[in-house]
Amino acid sequence: MQNFIHGLEAAPPLATYLFAFLWLAAESCGLPLPNELVLLLLGSLIEQRHSPGELVALALIATGGSLLGATVAYFIGARGGRAAVLRVGRFLRLDERRLETVERWFNSSGGFAIGVARITPFVRTVSSFPAGVLRLPLSTFLVATSLGSLLWCATLVTVGYALGADYMIAVNLIETYTVPAVIVLVALVAGYLWLHQRLTRIGVSSPVSQPVTAARIRAAGSSPSRGAGAKGVPQARRAVSRARQRPRR
Repeated sequence: MQNFIHGLEAAPPLATYLFAFLWLAAESCGLPLPNELVLLLLGSLIEQRHSPGELVALALIATGGSLLGATVAYFIGARGGRAAVLRVGRFLRLDERRLETVERWFNSSGGFAIGVARITPFVRTVSSFPAGVLRLPLSTFLVATSLGSLLWCATLVTVGYALGADYMIAVNLIETYTVPAVIVLVALVAGYLWLHQRLTRIGVSSPVSQPVTAARIRAAGSSPSRGAGAKGVPQARRAVSRARQRPRR
């Protein structure tokens, strides 16, 4: 790891931009690469070069790489389906249970879920595959992915720049609190999905039950009148028959 860091520190700015683009593209395509370390380190290098103008360029280049890798993953899911994603997922820590969880989340939240996934560690690496499997609108996917990736990349690069040579403080904090944060996020998503399903069931059952109840009330209210009318017809006929049989005076 130290050789990796020293190599980036010694590389010229243009090489670091190209490296950031390729690294973020590979990470967004599913490879489990530590993008947090790279973005924080590159932000720190910009501070050491005393070139704050590079922050915008680096954030945009990293976002472009993320968008490229995520789009490739989207088309893998769209063309290959669940079977292809699960075959690839064996090497990317994506099993069927995780895929189903992300699919339910995307089905219920759409573009919002895609944007949140892009700023969530672990999830961001594999989130584009289920979006392709579900064939979510490509325009929605691209917009949500771009916004989420830009927020993620710009934040980490800026934090690295602010910390300078002490950027490892942020790396250590991310390593310490990422897992608890992801657990909380998963719990929130699970609670949202459960509540959404409950509300959906209530909304579906209510319109059906109301007409049935109204129909029963109408039937109950009209049945006595029909019954009375049916009984009254034979009685009238018998009265007419008796009147005809009476002898005239």
